Amino acid sequence: MTPFGIRRKLRKLAGRGGPPEVERFPLTIVLPDGTEQQVVAEKHYTLVMASQSLPKPLATGCPDGTCGSCRVEVLDPSGLSPIKDKEREVIAQWIPDATPNTRLACHARVLGPGAKVRAFNLFDLDAITGPKPGA
Repeated sequence: MTPFGIRRKLRKLAGRGGPPEVERFPLTIVLPDGTEQQVVAEKHYTLVMASQSLPKPLATGCPDGTCGSCRVEVLDPSGLSPIKDKEREVIAQWIPDATPNTRLACHARVLGPGAKVRAFNLFDLDAITGPKPGA
C-alpha cells in the first residue's frame, strides 16, 4: 500500500474525509479615488492579504507591521478582528491624525462578512518602475 493509501485510510478512520472547507467573506474597499471594490477574503486574512486580488493592492512599508503606512479608515467594522494593543501602539506612534476608526491593514483580520474600509495608500508598480516601454 502506498503512503497515500495509508493516509487516506487513517483519515477515514479518524472521521476526516478531506481538507476543511475554507470560509470566505466579502469585503468592500473604498479606493482613494472614491470607487468601491469588493474582494472575497478567506477567514483570518489581513486586509493587506485580501487586497492582493485588486489591480493595485493596499501598500505596506515594512515587513513586521510597525510603520503605519497601511492605515485604513474602517467604515463598517462588521466581520473585522478587534484592535489589539500592538496595533494601537503603532497607530499612536506613526499616525498623529488617527481617529477611533483608524486601523492598520496588516493587523486587521477578516473574521466574517460585511466589513468596509477606506484605503489611503495603494501599491503602484508603475510609479516605482516607470512607464512600460512603448506606452
